[in-house]
Amino acid sequence: MGGVSLKQMFLIDFINNFKTMGYDKDYFPVLRSKTKNVRTLLFLDIAEEVFSYYQDALASRNQLDFADMINEADKILTEIEKYKDKPKYKYIIIDEFQDIAKQRFNLTKRLADVTGAHVVAVGDDWQSIFAFAGSDITLFQKFLELMGDGIPLYITHTYRNSQELIDIAGSFIQKNSSQIKKQLKSPKKIKNPVVIECYDDAKDIRKNWISTIEETIGKIVNEFGPESSILLIGRYNFDRDLLIKSDKFEEISNEKVRCKKYPRALIIFLTAHTSKGLGFDNVIVLNMLEGRYGFPSQIEDDPVMKLVTHSDDTIQFAEERRLLYVAMTRTKNKVYLITPLTRPSRFVIELADDYKIPHHEDMSKDIQLKRYMPCPVCGLPLKYENNKNYGLTLYMCTNEPELCDFMTNDKVLPGDIYKCPKCTDGYMIVKKRKNDDNRFYGCTNFNSNPKCTNSCTINIQPVKNK
Repeated sequence: MGGVSLKQMFLIDFINNFKTMGYDKDYFPVLRSKTKNVRTLLFLDIAEEVFSYYQDALASRNQLDFADMINEADKILTEIEKYKDKPKYKYIIIDEFQDIAKQRFNLTKRLADVTGAHVVAVGDDWQSIFAFAGSDITLFQKFLELMGDGIPLYITHTYRNSQELIDIAGSFIQKNSSQIKKQLKSPKKIKNPVVIECYDDAKDIRKNWISTIEETIGKIVNEFGPESSILLIGRYNFDRDLLIKSDKFEEISNEKVRCKKYPRALIIFLTAHTSKGLGFDNVIVLNMLEGRYGFPSQIEDDPVMKLVTHSDDTIQFAEERRLLYVAMTRTKNKVYLITPLTRPSRFVIELADDYKIPHHEDMSKDIQLKRYMPCPVCGLPLKYENNKNYGLTLYMCTNEPELCDFMTNDKVLPGDIYKCPKCTDGYMIVKKRKNDDNRFYGCTNFNSNPKCTNSCTINIQPVKNK
């Protein structure tokens, strides 16, 4: 029997998140009312059939999955609420509350109401990084409002990170105005705790990347000793795969990696998500590049999955910002950000600019998407990536295509691309005049054979950087 396909896995994840949100079969019509996208509506029809079949199969075997255990417990508590004699608990204690999902929050609230218990919730909204699995950060941020009453107690001291690191990381995370404001304190002092290590990505990219990681390990060994623990943090697991395929590193186990030049160094690889809660002497974040698979990751969630997850849109890349905060604060000493010269992450640029962190003088800061660029039609963020249909790298709206399909090739005068009315397969894109900065619409077939010289003016105002 073969493994699960990606399409099957997507459907499984959707149904799991659907149940984690506390939804049942009756909620499918509600989801349909939220979209006009034909693909999404077709998927919901399939998902409802599979959901019903799955629930019937569980019932026929007298089984429950984990999500249903919570849902059924909520229903049982509703029944218990009707009786005089109710279970009595004094406290309900929950850790990592910032990652709670709506379904589990509902169970907690119901249990507290039925038993008269006090809820003690411990968490840090700066470290809420599991929205993809159904968590909703607002359930923590609005805890007192949703629970009806309570006393907030703040833990403001940390003993892992230096004060200098916490000052940088804390200010970085609080660029998001919705994060709970706090000022952390540490007795530790370390100068220059954030280090930007650049590699040349103009040619021999992988070779230079690997060499820079090796050199960084050497710096850590020289400063902190040959047996210093080093955590390599990747945004994705393939960062590790690329590392161990080189001639400078080798795999010891699923997590342990050996640097051949510094074999005594204890080196662990984890993704940013799996590193949460752990601490190491020093941390190297492996690939702080600007791109689809960079950090921040610019992979858009499928519109279907957005129906069953909570999205934090209070600032662009809000969850990725929290994820980098988690990565940076795994260190007891320093965090090293491995960064390409020509495509540094917007987060690296921000850190370098705002906190005067030394970096290579040739590190480019001309990142086209450094600043938030909204769609001029619907206001949602634009993503910048290659469009195979046009053979161009474009700014494209992240909204559902049937609601807004805006795309442009120019950020200064973002004119929407459209089909050329004068030829069979050309498109009207924004072009810049040779002698000045003025823009106009011109056909993509201008240099083709046969040539199309169709052009016209653009009647919109240039966009200014915000």
